[in-house]
Amino acid sequence: MSIWIWISKERRKDIIKMSLKHAEKVIEVVEHAVKVLEAYSENNAKAADKEWGEVFRLEREADDIKRSLLAELSKETFHPIDRETIVRLVLSIDDIASYAKAWSRRVMLLFDVKERPPENIVLRFLSMSRKVLEASKTISEAIERLAEDPKKVLELANAVERIEEEVDDIRGEVFKEIIHFCESSKTSLCILAKDIMDTIENGADKCEDVADVLRSLALLTM
Repeated sequence: MSIWIWISKERRKDIIKMSLKHAEKVIEVVEHAVKVLEAYSENNAKAADKEWGEVFRLEREADDIKRSLLAELSKETFHPIDRETIVRLVLSIDDIASYAKAWSRRVMLLFDVKERPPENIVLRFLSMSRKVLEASKTISEAIERLAEDPKKVLELANAVERIEEEVDDIRGEVFKEIIHFCESSKTSLCILAKDIMDTIENGADKCEDVADVLRSLALLTM
């Protein structure tokens, strides 16, 4: 029998509470990362710089929570498989923040380039990033439901998977636009645009990874 089931319900709630705190901090990171893109779309360097500062600060706070959570988990008695699953949950959630920080850093580099990508490409980036934010919020709700309503967790995990598929669809569209843009743009700007697209997609992929872990934990408690 899984020790995730064996440990007390109250202890499971403690672990979920810590994971939820971490997820909520990651949501803050993603929110400000979206605002960095919004500021770039509006060509507002001052606002973008402010939001980038928030992304940087909050991502560090998320890292601190991650380390505390892993330290707390090290005190608990888990079967190795259970420990691996929960650690994967923590690290995958943290990776979402890392990718949000990464795309924000790359967007800030765009301000140093005189040429701008076409607005339709920037708007696609914004659409993708907002989907990552939506998926992150859905993950937070799923974690909150993990102790009491595993069936709802499965529904929410499926919703995250659908959001990730929507991001893939947008990526396919923006990739075509980037290829067309690259025919006449600077090589450096072309590479940077593709890198931003890929980094946002990676954030969405990590959301799907988290959904898979939550699905596993929910099935253990059903």
